[in-house]
Amino acid sequence: MIIIGEKINATRKAVAAALAERDARHIIQLIDEQVAAGADYLDVNGGAPRREEELKNMQWLVELVQEHTDVPLCIDSADADAAEVGLAAAARKPILNSISLERERLERFLPIVRRHECMVVALCIGDDGMPTSAADRLARAEKLIAELTGAGKQMDEIIVDPCFMPVSAQPDSARAVCEAITEIRRRFPGVHVGGGLSNVSFGLPRRKFVNMAMLAWGVCCGMDVAIIDPCTPALMALLRASEVISGADEWCANYVAAFREGKLQ
Repeated sequence: MIIIGEKINATRKAVAAALAERDARHIIQLIDEQVAAGADYLDVNGGAPRREEELKNMQWLVELVQEHTDVPLCIDSADADAAEVGLAAAARKPILNSISLERERLERFLPIVRRHECMVVALCIGDDGMPTSAADRLARAEKLIAELTGAGKQMDEIIVDPCFMPVSAQPDSARAVCEAITEIRRRFPGVHVGGGLSNVSFGLPRRKFVNMAMLAWGVCCGMDVAIIDPCTPALMALLRASEVISGADEWCANYVAAFREGKLQ
């Protein structure tokens, strides 16, 4: 399982304030917490109202994070220029989050993908909006994989995000996501599948329980990438247990290691 720590993101008020004030201490605290909790990558998002500000934020964040950890980065931006700033500054092979089938975005990001050695999150969204079923997700995944392999990416450099959507508005969406995960892994065994799953709980109380259920089900269907808050002990414990149940954790090695480190709480 590839765990991407999600906390260094300008959509969080505390992070936005830290960026505005260039408060390195707050960002370093988030780095240290997530790395200690088991993050394999750290998502960095410096989104800002003004484009020039986002470019500066991205450069500052990437440099700051890399001064304090060797954990590689997930460069997270909808702006192609900001994404390229982050990829160019990355010292270790990063993940680009994300590309989609939206034509304008595809045209802007594919040249960047060709120029940089990186993994890529491929989001199953098109100009016609969000996917409507498991079959629709599979069809979009196939198109994204074709675009990315055509741009020089290997299958194991592609992370298909099947679009986790609020079950409060679309009750069947979580089932469709899990069916799509199973089929994508069957059809394209080399690719990774997963993404940010917290959208499933939007609009519901005690969201963490819905997120945990989605995580467990997704892992058992073959999800092997999760953009999550690794500093939530119960979530990480559930993740390790789900890997055991799904057979993804050979000889339960990760689960036992987490126990010995005192992380099964």
